[in-house]
Amino acid sequence: MDSKLTSNELKELLATGYRYACALRVNPSDAEDLVQEAWMKVVRAYGTQINQAVLLRTIRNLHIDKYRHAKRFQHVPIDDELPLVDSMAELDVLNVGDPQLNRCLAKLRAPEREALFLTVVEGYTAEEVAKLTQSPRGTVLSLVHRARMKMRNFLADDNDRNSNLVAFKKNR
Repeated sequence: MDSKLTSNELKELLATGYRYACALRVNPSDAEDLVQEAWMKVVRAYGTQINQAVLLRTIRNLHIDKYRHAKRFQHVPIDDELPLVDSMAELDVLNVGDPQLNRCLAKLRAPEREALFLTVVEGYTAEEVAKLTQSPRGTVLSLVHRARMKMRNFLADDNDRNSNLVAFKKNR
């Protein structure tokens, strides 16, 4: 970018970065931390001349770094309290509003959720997603296809369970 960002452009850039981080991290507070850390790195490196691709790539690279670090060093809680959330499916993944859809999104693998998010929510083409994620275009297409198939199956399974439950209640 040749000039400084306007206030509206900056807000949109950070909102896009946050949505992307939510797709990667699932937990909204982790996503906020990821965006803030990425923003600080990008500002230090590029000043105020930042574009969306640089921010998203930085968020992705930080996410990968944190994932690798977490695999090497296990976090052991000091207290014996139960976790606040029993499963990732209970979290509101992308604030879609539909709890059934959120549960399905949480069941996807992170690369599938990332590819699906970038193509469906952000509207990137497979070629653009491939550049952002530094992976082959065919891999992106495969991830999006698998994610859509899994979502379709998850939603069909949930609908089948719900219809069986309704039928069971009617028969009682």
